[in-house]
Amino acid sequence: MPASTTPPRSNRREWRLASTSPLKTLPRPVYLRAYHIGAGTHIESHRHHWWQFLFARKGLMQVQAGETALTLPPDYGMWLPPGCEHSLWVGEDVELESLYIERAAIAMADRRLRVVKVDDFVRAFIHHACTQLPVCYDQQGAEGRKVGVLLDSLQALPDAPFNLPFPTAPRLLEVCLAIQKAPQLPHTLAQSASAAHMSPRTFSRHFLRATGLPYHTWRQRMRLLGTLALLRSGLSVTEVALAIGYATPSAFIYAFRQLFGTSPSRISLG
Repeated sequence: MPASTTPPRSNRREWRLASTSPLKTLPRPVYLRAYHIGAGTHIESHRHHWWQFLFARKGLMQVQAGETALTLPPDYGMWLPPGCEHSLWVGEDVELESLYIERAAIAMADRRLRVVKVDDFVRAFIHHACTQLPVCYDQQGAEGRKVGVLLDSLQALPDAPFNLPFPTAPRLLEVCLAIQKAPQLPHTLAQSASAAHMSPRTFSRHFLRATGLPYHTWRQRMRLLGTLALLRSGLSVTEVALAIGYATPSAFIYAFRQLFGTSPSRISLG
């Protein structure tokens, strides 16, 4: 999703700009952090020389990283590769638990930005490590072994369907931006193909090649990803369903469960 430097449209507030204190070196190969970020905070764009695993134990945040912009709810974590420029928009209070990991400490062959589903066991493990282990933990003792098991557990987490690739071809990109701007409209295959000056079959073929996703799948995922911030803004499930063009709340709930593996009411309650 094309990144921007403007605050999320769903949050109409005055944003407090917060900068980071760049570390030149880590005190241990894995640096564990747990801290609070207040509602209305924008952490300005920055980058690290190491891997980062970003996880909000409580609260929802919007992350802009490279060419990706997405809403990250609780129960999901994000792998940020070394050198990836990123910033955060925090519309509500967030309890952040984060790991900085030296490149040599982790054998991560996939250097993409990834979003993963965090299960209850790993969630508890992250919390224990970030709040109970000392910064300068004993690398050769039990503390170091715990950190090693945690890294293995994080690498084994399954990918979540949050990454939404945008095409680079101008005509296809215009279609995607139109869906992003007005997700409540039908945006049928025929309409989008016509807007791109292609036949439906040609449009479908080019769209799949450009994004790796069928058009209907991409359109639905865009709509559902946009509901995460709406659900946390205080709108009811019914209001959100109607706002993005679903005829009934039950149809929206079913689609939401299919994509995220949980109910929209759980997201809205945090």
